[in-house]
Amino acid sequence: MRTWHAAAIIGIGLMSLVVSLPATTQTSISAAPPAWTDVASWKSVRPVETDDIVYRNVPLIPNPSANASPDPGTPSGIRKPLPSTAPPGTLDLHVDLLQMPSAKPTPVVIQIHGGGWLRGDRPDSYKSFSALLAAGMSVVTVQYRNAKDAPAPAAIQDVRCAMAWVKTNAARYNFDLNRVILYGGSAGGHLALMGGYAPASFNPPGCTDQPKVAAILDFYGPTNLAEGLMQHGSRDFTHQWLATDMPLTPTPDQLGAKPQPNRWPDPDAKTLARAHEMSPMSYIHPGLPPTFIVNGDSDHTVDPTQSAQLKQALDTAGVPNGQDIIAGGGHGNFSPADSDKAMLLCLQFLKSHGILQ
Repeated sequence: MRTWHAAAIIGIGLMSLVVSLPATTQTSISAAPPAWTDVASWKSVRPVETDDIVYRNVPLIPNPSANASPDPGTPSGIRKPLPSTAPPGTLDLHVDLLQMPSAKPTPVVIQIHGGGWLRGDRPDSYKSFSALLAAGMSVVTVQYRNAKDAPAPAAIQDVRCAMAWVKTNAARYNFDLNRVILYGGSAGGHLALMGGYAPASFNPPGCTDQPKVAAILDFYGPTNLAEGLMQHGSRDFTHQWLATDMPLTPTPDQLGAKPQPNRWPDPDAKTLARAHEMSPMSYIHPGLPPTFIVNGDSDHTVDPTQSAQLKQALDTAGVPNGQDIIAGGGHGNFSPADSDKAMLLCLQFLKSHGILQ
């Protein structure tokens, strides 16, 4: 297992960032830094974009747990929903592909959106991950079934099918299958971890031939869903996605009072078993892909202890990993400086494992 201990200073405009480097890179520290270490270069990327590629047709599966709660609304910054042309009772799933011109096969990042497994879609802009493009990687953004389309484990199965699509189309789109990275935030971070950690039993028919995952970038993803069922910030959407129970009916003394958020029953054995089955923490073992974790220490949606548990378990299993804990950071929405720092650390982590030059 590589350890991170030495430090180099990389300039970022008027600020400086301390980036830990593995011992194996110390002899080349005097070499010119890669162009992607200049944050200004991220703003000048102009990728070639291929949108709305259908990668899978999937069934819609009723989920009363999700539909019993108020509609969470549509988040900002996502693609406009496409008119459905799929057969009734099914959904066509899409990917968008963003690429910088390259004569050689490129690393490919499979980007998975957040939204509590309940809402969201592919981003309508590449600005949040322009650093990945500036580093010469292709990015595939993935649509998956939200909880109202189908309960767990549908979203994990869809990610596995997107991975299979990447392998099938590697030659067509110039992907290097030795350098496949899973990346996501919040529920997308959870799905990135499950895409790389979960056993083959999660693979749907027709999606079994997937590339080996070279690394995972987990931004504040839930890792222990059994705890998430009881934590205030994540309780609702975790129950809704797992779909093993229903919200409690308000008591008579609550009727006519100020409306209260739906409350859920304490999880029974069935719900806890389902939560453990869908948790990345259940699948930690030696040999997993190197994993970099980013989280705020003041996250009130996904408790920071979830990232801490993951880090400790990876250390114990000898899985290469790194972490950026953002002081005062919440559930994403980091300051520009903190966001830039996190992405630079991710890129340096990938470089240390031979994924970037």
